[in-house]
Amino acid sequence: MISGKHKMILPYFQLFLFVIIIVIVQFKLFTIAFTLLLASILYLAIFAKQKRVFLWSLAAYILGHFCYLFGDRLIDNLPYHVNILMVLSRFLILFPIIFMLYVAKKFGETPILYWKWSNWKAKISFPFIWHGFHFISIKGFLLIALSINIAIFLPFIVHENPSFNFPLLLFLLSFSIINGILEEILWRGIVLTRMVNLAGEKAALLFSGLGFGLSHLILGYSIPVCFGFAIGGFFYAGITIRSGSIFPAVIWHIVFNCLLILSSLIPFIE
Repeated sequence: MISGKHKMILPYFQLFLFVIIIVIVQFKLFTIAFTLLLASILYLAIFAKQKRVFLWSLAAYILGHFCYLFGDRLIDNLPYHVNILMVLSRFLILFPIIFMLYVAKKFGETPILYWKWSNWKAKISFPFIWHGFHFISIKGFLLIALSINIAIFLPFIVHENPSFNFPLLLFLLSFSIINGILEEILWRGIVLTRMVNLAGEKAALLFSGLGFGLSHLILGYSIPVCFGFAIGGFFYAGITIRSGSIFPAVIWHIVFNCLLILSSLIPFIE
């Protein structure tokens, strides 16, 4: 058995392990990831005797990510336009979602705490979610955040001067909506729920945002850009926790994806 002090540390150890393994699987080092995970599960089983739903959820994520990569290779070989392949690849996010939902069901846990309508009148603070120099409603915060995002991306969009034809609009909407919904279900729905249950809201916000940002390494983004995504992940998690719903984060994520496409940071191939 371990001491009470170590029991308090264990949740944060698991969160830190989550981030480490997220980085490891981005480089497709699945043997190392599963070895670390197995060692942690055995340690908790022998010494801590804690409920191990979080580590099994992490195992489900790794397995889902492996299936994601395998499915992505299969999709790349399909005889369709690259834009269609990019949209199809977004559905592969369903693999970690399904596997992690299965683990939650097997352990009798609530799969997603935030699967409900948003409390738009709830207050959120800027810049530290719970503390800051100004409190504002979720609705007002979201409108300001979207306005800032649009203002930042507008010069890049004007420079690219995209032609708003039907193929672009179809890709814009299909990619943005599918990716936005599925990534939010995974990260602010399932992952955030597991972390909140393990270590509380503030730790969950920090580690889920960091994991979300670093998960983009495999898409070819640099580490500084991934840390930028992590900052976005902090605010996505914050607006989810404060509103009690993933819905505001879904809206924000979809609009952000649209801006990335219009500015050519996510490429649209004619």
